[in-house]
Amino acid sequence: MRSVRNHSTFATLRIERIIGRVFSTASVATSLETLANAFPETGLINPQILYFSIGLILLAQLSAVFTFWFGSANSKIYLLHGAAYAVAFILYPFSVSPLAQIPDGFRPWLWWATGTATMAMGMYLTKWWSVVYLGFVPTSWFFLRVLPIGGSGNLGSATLDAIYIVLYPAAVLTLVGMLRTAALGVDRKNDEVAEVAAIRAEVDATELERQKLDDLVHDQVLTTLLLAAKAETVDARRLATESAEVAIARLQSTASENPNQIEEISSGTFFDSLSASLRRGFPEVEIMLFKEAEFQVPISVGIAIADATIQAMTNSMQHAGKNSNRQIRLKADNHGIKVVVKDDGKGFRESKIPKNRLGVRNSIRRRVTAAGGEVVIDSAPRKGAAVILKWGPNA
Repeated sequence: MRSVRNHSTFATLRIERIIGRVFSTASVATSLETLANAFPETGLINPQILYFSIGLILLAQLSAVFTFWFGSANSKIYLLHGAAYAVAFILYPFSVSPLAQIPDGFRPWLWWATGTATMAMGMYLTKWWSVVYLGFVPTSWFFLRVLPIGGSGNLGSATLDAIYIVLYPAAVLTLVGMLRTAALGVDRKNDEVAEVAAIRAEVDATELERQKLDDLVHDQVLTTLLLAAKAETVDARRLATESAEVAIARLQSTASENPNQIEEISSGTFFDSLSASLRRGFPEVEIMLFKEAEFQVPISVGIAIADATIQAMTNSMQHAGKNSNRQIRLKADNHGIKVVVKDDGKGFRESKIPKNRLGVRNSIRRRVTAAGGEVVIDSAPRKGAAVILKWGPNA
């Protein structure tokens, strides 16, 4: 039975980084408006608490800029953003001086931070928890707005503020949800394509081996007929008889053979099948084939190397960059099988691959090593990448 393929996350991770970049840029722009409205309130509220609250929110916003533009795009930064607003909201009542004369129409500076905080938590939390937070922010703001420390706003004004707090983030979160759903659909399609390619390589390898066996049997029968036609001596007739017996035995063996029970294929047939499958899937990639030796390869090994090769090539197409040069080298010699998938693209550091991306870890390393093979990955940022798969008959 074939092993279950790990789900790819290329489109999902890419769209999450794009969403994070847009959000972090917008939140920094919003922070400028927050600062512009906060500093005039220093005469009414405790400046130390004000600076601490604003500093906490700015730290969350700048952390979002760093992680989505230069870092690992960790979505937990959304939680920090929402938590920073919650702390600032809790501290706000303690920052207002009891003797402060709050003017009519006063609006607390927190108003300009509610939108980004609500969006941040909505993008991090699961569906129902995000709804809870989306309800908490406008409700808490409503009560703050009607209190004297919030400007003693009338019910109509406070209600209108609460509605704005709900509508703006809800519209953005709806768009984010649509983008995430579309990205998930793309990843599922990529999974299907990779699975079909791997299965097709396996089927092609088995079919080519059967054809080769049929050709051998055909040659044996033809040789027998030629020997029989020219058998004019006793030794010649005996040789023709022996050849006929061998041909009949091989015909019977082939006729009774279940193709699904083939346990081995030749290295040459395996490379022919794999190269044909790669040319269909990646027609623009240069494929170099070297057959310096012929030996038998277990089907399990062939499937593992075929899957790993396709996964490595898929990773290169997704991550190396569209202008990268790519090459695949297939070699069979006295040492065994060697497959090299190479590009001159962006490169990567294997230790920095996020834990939720399992292509290299499972589909390449674990699968090939489980089949008795060896995997070597030679890559560094901006220096391209080479994935080397090895297996020997004596492994």
